[in-house]
Amino acid sequence: MSLSGHCHCGAVSYQVNGEPRRMARCHCNACRRTTGTGHLVQAFFKRADVKIAGKTASHQSTSDTGNTRTRHFCPTCGSRLFSGNSNAPDGIGIAVGSFDDSSWFKPEVIVYEDCRPAWDPIDQGIKTRKAP
Repeated sequence: MSLSGHCHCGAVSYQVNGEPRRMARCHCNACRRTTGTGHLVQAFFKRADVKIAGKTASHQSTSDTGNTRTRHFCPTCGSRLFSGNSNAPDGIGIAVGSFDDSSWFKPEVIVYEDCRPAWDPIDQGIKTRKAP
């Protein structure tokens, strides 16, 4: 699979050559706050399969499980782009809305479903996981 994407202003772009390891939708408080909506959708890839051009800014926080989450965004336009987790250093999550074509995306799991706002419906056919 060969994919590409970029931030809103184009200052940061990326190429992916590989299959997603996981595709997920998350409703945790952190994801809702960082996106400004009811959820975040990400596809997770091997870090080695992703080439990034341009410089990102980042913010670190501690997850509910104690891991360090690093979220990367464009310092010019503020677009949320990538995330990393100290528990999976060889992986990278990419915000699906930043891909040039995201028609291939289908969430395999919905996490923190119990935090989902009622106004943000989900596909009932997708496996869900509650907060820890």
